[in-house]
Amino acid sequence: MLRFEAVSQRFGTLEALSNISFDVPDGAFVCLVGPSGCGKTTLLKIAAGLIGASRGRVTLNGAPINTPRREIGILFQQPNLLPYLSTRANVELPLALRGISRPERRTTAERVLHQIGLADFAEVYPSQLSGGMAQRAALGRALVQNPSVLLMDEPFGALDAMTREHMQLELLQLWQHTGKTILMVTHSITEAIFMADRVVVLTARPGRLHTEISVPLARPRHLEMVHSPEFGSLASQLRAQISLA
Repeated sequence: MLRFEAVSQRFGTLEALSNISFDVPDGAFVCLVGPSGCGKTTLLKIAAGLIGASRGRVTLNGAPINTPRREIGILFQQPNLLPYLSTRANVELPLALRGISRPERRTTAERVLHQIGLADFAEVYPSQLSGGMAQRAALGRALVQNPSVLLMDEPFGALDAMTREHMQLELLQLWQHTGKTILMVTHSITEAIFMADRVVVLTARPGRLHTEISVPLARPRHLEMVHSPEFGSLASQLRAQISLA
């Protein structure tokens, strides 16, 4: 379980987050939403161990997260692939930095490339990849160490609508197959409801926990659900809560 315990964050005189507590159970898919500037990305960075909280803490299975950990993968909005490395080498990078032998990291990377549908593009460079492929490669880099938790910061925000829908379905299939715990930041109400078991809503800065909304839609999810009355009702409920946050 990923647990946020009274997390607050201050940058100088700016209070970014205030007293946030919630849990992400093992194997759950939770989306984090809220007004722009409410500290969603900051909260994800604290959970990844990239920055420390001013007060409170984040724990994984009871152990405080103070530094980056192999059990936690993170995916940002931009792929941030190294342009001089092939797709395979970009995916292998975390293993190379750990000193894993070339044969072992190649075997692991090939398995992940098959998993994310990029096996045929292993030797292609980032400039030759589409936006969706580049984000898949970034996802592969996050998955290569087999983390139990994936933190995702607007991972599909820069993609066109059709590619975004395709990536959403691929991520859901991957999640259902692997059982990983996912916490994803999104600005899209539709995406939050379509992907998540539960949506956590933060207030405007300083970000505080406003409410949590359960999403009882059946799984596996399919795109036609977006047009159902039940989906529309959940979207209206979430939109109203964000406007009050």
